[in-house]
Amino acid sequence: MSSNAIRTMIAGCCIAWLGAVIVCADDSPSIQQLPAERAPGLRGGALLPTIEKGAPVSVIPESTEYLIDLPSALQLAESVNPQIALSREAINEALALHLEAKSLLLPNLTAGANYRLHTGPLQASTGEIRTLREQSVYFGGGAQAVGSGTVPIPAVRIFSQLGDAIYAPLVAQQVVAERSSTSLAVENALLLDIASQYLKLVAAEASLESYRNSQAEMAEIERTTSAFARTGQGRDGDYKRARAEVLLLRVGEQRAQERAAVESTELARMLHLDPAVRLTTLKAPVELVQLVDPGLDLEQLVQMAMMTRPEVSARGAAISAAESRLKQEQVRPFLPLVSVGYSAGGFGGGSNRQDLGVSSFYQRTAARTDLDVWAIWSLQNLGMGNRAVQHQAGAERDISLLRRTLMLAQIRREVTEAHALSEALQKKIGVTRQQLQTAERGAWEELLRTRGGEGLPIEVINSVDLLSQARQDAITALLAYNTAQFQLFVAIGETPLGPFRGRDPVYTVPQGVDVPALVK
Repeated sequence: MSSNAIRTMIAGCCIAWLGAVIVCADDSPSIQQLPAERAPGLRGGALLPTIEKGAPVSVIPESTEYLIDLPSALQLAESVNPQIALSREAINEALALHLEAKSLLLPNLTAGANYRLHTGPLQASTGEIRTLREQSVYFGGGAQAVGSGTVPIPAVRIFSQLGDAIYAPLVAQQVVAERSSTSLAVENALLLDIASQYLKLVAAEASLESYRNSQAEMAEIERTTSAFARTGQGRDGDYKRARAEVLLLRVGEQRAQERAAVESTELARMLHLDPAVRLTTLKAPVELVQLVDPGLDLEQLVQMAMMTRPEVSARGAAISAAESRLKQEQVRPFLPLVSVGYSAGGFGGGSNRQDLGVSSFYQRTAARTDLDVWAIWSLQNLGMGNRAVQHQAGAERDISLLRRTLMLAQIRREVTEAHALSEALQKKIGVTRQQLQTAERGAWEELLRTRGGEGLPIEVINSVDLLSQARQDAITALLAYNTAQFQLFVAIGETPLGPFRGRDPVYTVPQGVDVPALVK
């Protein structure tokens, strides 16, 4: 046997022994045992099952972690977000204005009493100056009954412009509908931001776990290259290269820690929690989210958006309100201002003018009733003022129509962009899935080849690097697709909280925040 053959045999034995240290041969899957169709990032750990990852070195200050899932985040945002609360209070304001408008023809009710005492000169209708001392008293429905005039403040009074009484409730009703739809649109937009931020946190944490898996694999290669270098079976340069790769992955892990901390802080801010609260997601495999039926084409999605988007309903209600205002101003000159007053009460009084037939300073008190009906037609500034107001109302109606046109174009653009992004990312997921499977197979084959003495551990580095990058690419593509699905879901008029209605939330309670009460 030649010396070259002996050296080759010894090297093969050493490599096989070191390979057995890496992974127990009896428990290791063969190449055929690797799953051919496995979703990206779902392998759930390092490529080598027997590699034990050491305790991760954190570059972020230690803080208590609080578990939260997406339904909990959405429900919490829906409960405590001030912008959503403001939009809902705008609906309450509109409802109050609607009630006020419907009440324009309902009478005001007044009850009261008044007493009048006069001493001194008065001028009669003939011009005569008379020295008079008189008094009067009134009590019952209305008030301020003095002398021979009617009751100035009637007990029951209707005072309204008929055009306002007819059209103001219609306008107010459309304003309620507009604000309700606007509130729903605001809620959908904010919940979409929450969902996107939550998915960013999921991506950051998945990326961090992937870096730790890759670092554990590369650390094992570093250990074996170090052993080979010490026994003379490998070069010291191979060990240093493996060491450099480990350090590069450690830097990537630290950056992933920073990113996860930043995304957690941003999610806490958006949920109006203490920024010091460290939120973390469920430690579960990243799954593909499919919210929109992939069988629907773009035009079908656009039509769905046109029918269900709350912004379209809001614009339609605004147009209806503007048209009602225009009709209100057009009929104003032809419909009168109506005033109806009725009073009933007791009235009495007297004076010191016995020479005029007054029997005493205070005569008897008797019942009296007063009914006053007015109808007043008015042209403002010879009608030019009315015409100007009508032109203004017509311009507001046209502006609402143009805003609706712009809104429809914006909706079509949003649906088109979200659909295109979703389609592109779906194809990218297929590519990254194949990339990940190929990288896993390649790395495993390199390890098997090393075990069989056909190569050195340093030769596995490139395969592990490619596997690490494939994991990161798969995570990025998967979470980007999930975000695009939420964007498309909202773009066609659905709420991000819709798929989670009735699902029990998962969370832990930050100190000082009653999350369960807020979520209910």
